[in-house]
Amino acid sequence: MTERETRAPMRRLISIVLLALIAACADDDAPHDLAYFVDATAEAGIDFVHTSGAAGRYYMPETMGAGGAFIDYNSDGLLDIYLVDGFPMAGIGEEFRPVNLLEETSQLYLIEHTDHIDRAPRTNGAVDTLVYRIQQSGRSPVRNRLYANEGAGRFSKAKEAAGGGDTGYGIGCAVGDYDNDGDPDLYVVNYGPNALLRNDAASFVDVTELSGGGDPNWGASAAFLDADGDGRLDLYVANYVDFHVGNNQICGGEDATRQTATGTHVRVRKDRRSYCSPERYSGAPDVFYRNTGSRFEDVTRASGLFSPHGKGLGVVAADYDSDGDTDIYVANDGVRNFLYRNDGAGRFSEVALTAGVAYNRDGRAEAGMGVDWGDYDGDADFDLFVTNYSKQSNTFYRNEGAGRFNDMTDLLQIGTSSYNPLGFGTFFFEADNDGDLDLFVANGHVSDKVQYVAGNEGIAHSQPNQLFENRSAKAFIDISRQSGPGLQAAAVSRGSAFGDYDNDGDLDILVTNSNGPAQLLRNDLSSKRNWLSVRLIGKRVNRDAVGSRIALTCGGAVQVREVRTSGSYASASDVRQHFGLGDCSSIDNLEVIWHDGTLQTVAPQEIVVNGFLTIEQEEVR
Repeated sequence: MTERETRAPMRRLISIVLLALIAACADDDAPHDLAYFVDATAEAGIDFVHTSGAAGRYYMPETMGAGGAFIDYNSDGLLDIYLVDGFPMAGIGEEFRPVNLLEETSQLYLIEHTDHIDRAPRTNGAVDTLVYRIQQSGRSPVRNRLYANEGAGRFSKAKEAAGGGDTGYGIGCAVGDYDNDGDPDLYVVNYGPNALLRNDAASFVDVTELSGGGDPNWGASAAFLDADGDGRLDLYVANYVDFHVGNNQICGGEDATRQTATGTHVRVRKDRRSYCSPERYSGAPDVFYRNTGSRFEDVTRASGLFSPHGKGLGVVAADYDSDGDTDIYVANDGVRNFLYRNDGAGRFSEVALTAGVAYNRDGRAEAGMGVDWGDYDGDADFDLFVTNYSKQSNTFYRNEGAGRFNDMTDLLQIGTSSYNPLGFGTFFFEADNDGDLDLFVANGHVSDKVQYVAGNEGIAHSQPNQLFENRSAKAFIDISRQSGPGLQAAAVSRGSAFGDYDNDGDLDILVTNSNGPAQLLRNDLSSKRNWLSVRLIGKRVNRDAVGSRIALTCGGAVQVREVRTSGSYASASDVRQHFGLGDCSSIDNLEVIWHDGTLQTVAPQEIVVNGFLTIEQEEVR
């Protein structure tokens, strides 16, 4: 198939969408039936409580975890839940003195200003062996947890024989059928060596050493994607900073500062000590693994994806420029973000600056945490949303086509409502089945002493999460207070994922909380709007059909989804693609643009709304 033939279905899709937009007439005054979330965690039998392991030494990984996933690990049509855990840090690294500590009293630390500490990028990507000091000991290690969906809204802890209980210091996870055998596999992202868990008939086996992929950096998030179009899922890992027990520092509220002959000395009250900013450390380069069919091969440099300048936390993969291959976006903490354009055959170019998504509209690098792509305005291209640090606001970039984006944060009314919270996990999703994509943001500060910092009055460590309703693509309105008791509680939230775990036709939410219980938020949407959930199964493309697109037309309105599980922060969502249809009860047209560029149309009479549809890729004739 020629390049022109491959892109033809995409051009046809864009033309259909433009015609639908011209014909559509949005009614801003129409009533909005809201999603309504209740905390169903206890009722569902999920008793997971995250272990940060904090023991008073303020190691940075303690405040950054952890994520989770919706995954149908046993292929029974019910979404199961995977939750990533840490472990106790007591006694780890106590032989090391904080590198900036000069003196210590019963109430104060005297530290030296840390400009002298080398924070230059590590150009070779090497990992300090002190990373391996953070590991478990003892006979009963803390493990990640897998909860099996038993139906009727109940979960049970999967038997130990099901595996999945990695014992590393967990930060996040990714889901993808990397071996194309029909069941989803797990990649666990750790502080220290990551783990690849192969699903063998609903039992996970650690194949990291056999298959590769065990990068030992401090990883945060990962994304499965088919970067080179060979039908196998490759893997991108976003790594954070080069923290280890040997370069830990004292940070926190300053009590007094004085100049000496040797430099600047600062007093820090012990009761005001908190976690350090990533500015204190150099970045850890991300890693890209190519799936050779037998193992994962590190091709980061060869693919044009190596950079020593990032401090990655969130990563999401999608075809933002609609040219038929998958691109990668990385949210970095405190330095500019990366947009890697796929130039074909698995080669990438970093184009964030020219695309307008490296910085915010003021030209400033922000502290990016979570990220997602989604077509919020129904024009068949993917827009970008990034969650940021407190007092920065989250950032919304609209895709203007031709590889360019525009910062629409304030125009879409997101800036003010997201200014004080610190956002982590996030995603575009259909919350109310009205036919457009809404936004969810999981919030929680990284500093347990944030309230003592001047200017942060009223900002807390624990924060409520937020739901933003899409109002005719003209604004995203924070409707959290009207959307049920599940969104009212404050917590230190990190990861988030979405999926219809009870198969009732509306999307539910999984939230993970640092050093707290996970939350399963059931959507009790009262509206009787219609919906359709679509599952693609690849034959010539990868089995999960990751990177393939679905274009659904109902009542003249076109919705486009691209299959993936990546995004948010440290988490993975349902691979099924959910469409809200509003009052429309009959599908006009449904087309699949598979990742190899072929077009497949499903006859409308074969589609029943308010149900689950599976589409297998047609064989070549």
